[in-house]
Amino acid sequence: MRIDVWSDVSCPWCYISKRTFERALASFGRPGTEVVAHPYQIDGEHPAEPMPMLEWLGGKYGADRARAMSEEVTAAGRGHGITFRNERGFAANTLDAHRLLWWAGRVYGRGAQSHLEELVFAAYFTEAADISRPGVLAGRAAAAGMDEGAARAFLGSREGIEEVRNAVRSARDLGIRAVPVYRFDGGERFEGAQTDPRVFEAALSRESEESTA
Repeated sequence: MRIDVWSDVSCPWCYISKRTFERALASFGRPGTEVVAHPYQIDGEHPAEPMPMLEWLGGKYGADRARAMSEEVTAAGRGHGITFRNERGFAANTLDAHRLLWWAGRVYGRGAQSHLEELVFAAYFTEAADISRPGVLAGRAAAAGMDEGAARAFLGSREGIEEVRNAVRSARDLGIRAVPVYRFDGGERFEGAQTDPRVFEAALSRESEESTA
C-alpha cells in the first residue's frame, strides 16, 4: 500500500495531522505500507527574511484572525502532545528545510526523513528557531542521527533546489492548493487538518481489504 503525503513544515495542521496519521499507522500495524513525502510551500519562498510569526500571519489575515488561528492550533496541539509557542516563533523561508528533508530521504531513507521532519516542525513551532538558518537545520539533522557535517555541506550547495521547486510546482499542477493532503493508492484523498486517527484507520482498513479482495 502506498500513501502520498504533501505537507509544509510551516503548516501547524500538517504537524498535527502527521501525529494523527502516525497514531493510525501504528494502530493499523500492517508492515510494508509505503509512505512517500512530497514538499509543499504554502507561501512560496516567503517571507524573504524571518519575521515574528504572528506579525506575518497578521499581515496575511489581519491581527484578530491571526490570534484566533494561533489559539485554535494551540488548543488542538495539546491533544497531540504538541506545545505551540507561536507568539515567540518566526515565520521563515522553508526552501532549505524542504531541501534537507529531500536529502535525508535519499541518503538515510523514509524513517530518518520522518524523524527529521518531526524535529523541524518542533524547531519551528515550539522552539522559536529560525529554520531558514543552515546551522539550525544541520543541528536538527544531527539530532535525527545524521552526519551534521554532511548536512552542512549539502545546505551550502545548490543541490536539491530545483528538485524541491519542481515538486512544489507538480503539486500545484495536481490541483493542490492547501495542505496537508494524504492520497491513498486506492484513490481516497484527505485534504486539510485531520485530528482523529480513526479517519485514517478506517481508510487503511478499506485499502487493505481492497488490496486482498
